[in-house]
Amino acid sequence: MQMKSPFAILISGLSLLFIALSALIYRSIMDISSVDTAVPSLAESNGDRAVKDTVYVGVISRFSPNLIYEGYQPIMDYLSDATPYQFALRLSSSYEETISQLDRGDIQAAFLGTFLYLQARQSHPIKCLLKPLNSQFQPYFHSVLVTRADSPIQSIADLAGKRLALPSPLSFSGNWVLKVALQEHGLRASDLDSVHYFGFHHTVIYEVLRGNFDAGAVKDRVAEEFTNKGIRILAVSDPIPGSPIIVKSDLDSTISNAMKTALLKIDIRNPEDKKIVKNWDPEFFFGFTIAQDTDYDQMESILTASEELP
Repeated sequence: MQMKSPFAILISGLSLLFIALSALIYRSIMDISSVDTAVPSLAESNGDRAVKDTVYVGVISRFSPNLIYEGYQPIMDYLSDATPYQFALRLSSSYEETISQLDRGDIQAAFLGTFLYLQARQSHPIKCLLKPLNSQFQPYFHSVLVTRADSPIQSIADLAGKRLALPSPLSFSGNWVLKVALQEHGLRASDLDSVHYFGFHHTVIYEVLRGNFDAGAVKDRVAEEFTNKGIRILAVSDPIPGSPIIVKSDLDSTISNAMKTALLKIDIRNPEDKKIVKNWDPEFFFGFTIAQDTDYDQMESILTASEELP
């Protein structure tokens, strides 16, 4: 009897193993007794790759584009994770452009300023949705008038003959100074040396720090960034309803409700929520509350006065 070589024995063994594995695989494929026959949904089958409708959100140009992106994009990321929709920022070069974007349908929601909302709600199909809370968890902010820490100016009355820096003409802060603060001290814009508008709140601060202007008006959130950095607060406005998040009036209610539900959940007293907001613009650190049109009616007199801007 002829003996098989070790190589032949190895080949025979591998052949038998291949046949056994093939039979096992075939049996497994043909056995449907343990298969889940339910058809997975798109979200289940694709996970995070599931197709989402995109909601475009505008932001008025109160800050430089890089600051807006840094502070607002994390909010978009949160909304995209917390809702069935994808949220995307669309920046603008002016306050007016944000309104134009809404009119054209380029955006469906926006972060507006209080003054701009008061003006736009009269002739554009928009409605307020939410407003931010401040560090005391109240839905207000303040406009502040600042000067250099070493300035001899001690009161608003001292602004006569001085140079005033303001943000956009559609910013509440500038209108508060011109139409409320000055008048309360017997002054008009014409009593000043000059009034100049700048695109961003931070630019107002920088111009005052450089000595190019004697005083400037900004949101309290911006002035707080420069505490102990060469700026002194000269005057503070009464509480102003927080700058609203608005949506187009015809926006699907399921989208606006999803936005509200997700943002109203934020409570920084919860450590997990505090982590979520750590990179958000400071104006929104403390969460949101429901906004209603009537919340802003008290500011209507400011809007009326603005029609006579110098």
